Amino acid sequence: MNELQSDEPVKVKVEPLYDCLVISDLHLGSDVCQAKLLEEFLEWGVHQTRELVINGDIFDDLNFTRLTKRHFACLKIIRRNSDRDDFRLVWVRGNHDGPADIVSHIVGVEILDEYVYRNNQLALLILHGDQFDTFVTNFVMLTDLACGIFYYIQKWMPHRASRWIRRISKRWQRNGPRVQNGAVEYARSQGYRYVTCGHTHLPGMTEVDGILYLNSGTWTEQAPCPFVAVKGNDVRLEWWPRTSEEIVGSTPETSTHTTVQDPA
Repeated sequence: MNELQSDEPVKVKVEPLYDCLVISDLHLGSDVCQAKLLEEFLEWGVHQTRELVINGDIFDDLNFTRLTKRHFACLKIIRRNSDRDDFRLVWVRGNHDGPADIVSHIVGVEILDEYVYRNNQLALLILHGDQFDTFVTNFVMLTDLACGIFYYIQKWMPHRASRWIRRISKRWQRNGPRVQNGAVEYARSQGYRYVTCGHTHLPGMTEVDGILYLNSGTWTEQAPCPFVAVKGNDVRLEWWPRTSEEIVGSTPETSTHTTVQDPA
């Protein structure tokens, strides 16, 4: 009998903590990208969820000489986990990402215009949101010029100042309400009651006439950084690094979560 015994530890399959996680606006290549936090999140997330969706703007632009070793480390985690049988990684394109064929080859993930995550309790519509931002679509040259100017701002000004300028510009464009309203109307027209976008860099969650809208914010601001989490029929906005309450399984005060109730 002793010959049949092994000193190898028995591997027990642990069910993922989440059904789906959604992050957006990583802006790899940007000097204000929170790459260290992102690398930690990715290493954790790929083992804690069945699906991970990167909802646009994984890159700041296609000047890959701006990518640091830490940025490449994040890409390495994405590529390493893109072919797993027990995990799905989805990438939805963003307005900063460039041609789909080029970036798909680099990251090793198929790029989609939009994606619908489904479990047996809900369907979550996921799209970047720039298609609802009329400022970007109507003033393409001005937007490109502003992005070029901001590159030098974030390179030579303190990071706190460059983050403040980006927040102010987003609010001045009023793209937050535009994206929210456009996403809610589009979700309703397609028959979905949950929708999440990025693009605005303004994390938040609100219910509009029975449609739950979430924005997953950005990974260019100071910690904590936001992400959308789905578990069963619960959709919530959570933050990284996680709090001690989250780690032991209780609901933290900083997490906002809800389920949309069916009308009576």
